Amino acid sequence: MNLLRRSAAEDEAARDTTHESQFRRPTRSARAAEDIRSAHGGRRLATGVGLAAAAIVLAHLVHAIGLAATYPPGSSPVPAWIALAVVTIVAVVATRGISQVSDGVLVGLLVGLAVPVSLDVAATAPQLPLGITPTAAPAAAAVLMPVAALRETRSPVAAASAIAGVLAVAALLQAPEAGTTTVVGLAVAASAVVPVVLVTVAVRGFRRLVGRELDLSLVQSTVATPRSAVGMRASEELAELDYDAESLLDDVGSGRIAIPLPPEDAERAGQLAARLRIRLIEGRTDTWLRHAVTESAYLSRRVTVDDPNGLAGLLSPSQRDGLLLAVWLIAGQRRRTSTEPPLEVRVTCRDAEADDVEEPPRTLADAARVAIRFEVSGIPARKVDAATWESLDSVGGHEVALEPDGFRVDVDCRIEPTVRGGTSAPPSAAYPRGA
Repeated sequence: MNLLRRSAAEDEAARDTTHESQFRRPTRSARAAEDIRSAHGGRRLATGVGLAAAAIVLAHLVHAIGLAATYPPGSSPVPAWIALAVVTIVAVVATRGISQVSDGVLVGLLVGLAVPVSLDVAATAPQLPLGITPTAAPAAAAVLMPVAALRETRSPVAAASAIAGVLAVAALLQAPEAGTTTVVGLAVAASAVVPVVLVTVAVRGFRRLVGRELDLSLVQSTVATPRSAVGMRASEELAELDYDAESLLDDVGSGRIAIPLPPEDAERAGQLAARLRIRLIEGRTDTWLRHAVTESAYLSRRVTVDDPNGLAGLLSPSQRDGLLLAVWLIAGQRRRTSTEPPLEVRVTCRDAEADDVEEPPRTLADAARVAIRFEVSGIPARKVDAATWESLDSVGGHEVALEPDGFRVDVDCRIEPTVRGGTSAPPSAAYPRGA
């Protein structure tokens, strides 16, 4: 019965490890990544966007002052601009010193901006034939520009689109009387949404760039690890296993759980033991390359590592630098259209001399040359960044073979005697930033 229970526990633990093929950032590194991203992509970026928004608002204010003399008696843009000033001041005070706009603040801002928009549309709706266009309403849309840098970008774009839609409808309703002046009204409506869209594109591109560079910085630490070190994800899992095991042993030692263990606690102990054995067995061949792939939000989705003997751990730090950068540049290619096939990269490490004699090496230290193969599908070789081949030059001699759905790269990597003998070379002083 105990054997059956232990076997079931091992099967359950094996099923639990299926998630390891997917990327899951450890809690501590995820918190650090989010802090750095919010600092660079939030407050600092919002400062520049805020200056641009202020310039646009000032331009609309100058336009309103220029139209003040043409307003008929009883209508004026002053109430709308006063309401916009109040809402803007309150929004600046509410978001001062924060790196992300909360949902409550965003809802309050959108409700507040509805007031100057409605006042401005009501004051200028029948005046388009006279050349009077809304000014406070498009300025209210410009206030949403810094919000796009402090939170996700869909809400500001949707709100700006709604304001532009209201202004466009108001202009089209006056088309019979306004004639060609309707084009001016539509241009004002476009001025409400175009700046927000441009800021959204810039913010998304900047966040994507920061995310890629940050992800590369996080996985760069694997280059200087020993031959078979534990990565961030495995370290987090081992810490959780250690905590669960200590809790169980503490319950047994204090008498809270009787011996022999009840069926539920026995199953829990079997699962912990099975998970720990699986982690220790896998750790024998886990190398820096496998950790770099599994711990990267970008590489884990496209790259597969086939290194059953852990030969990537024999590479020197300079060779590791070049190999990681080459994998990064190949897997970092963006798909231009949704119809393109998915990009997949398979990295295989084998003992080159053992392949020549068709027998595996006796020990890991016997490997003097490592054959590394890149099997890339979904992208032709001509679209790969030229820095990729320069990075592979630091790994070893390589040959490129074209295939119907991609290409293949065979790298002949010679292992330094000091590394093969177990002496680790010092980590590289600098890491190339080509991604």
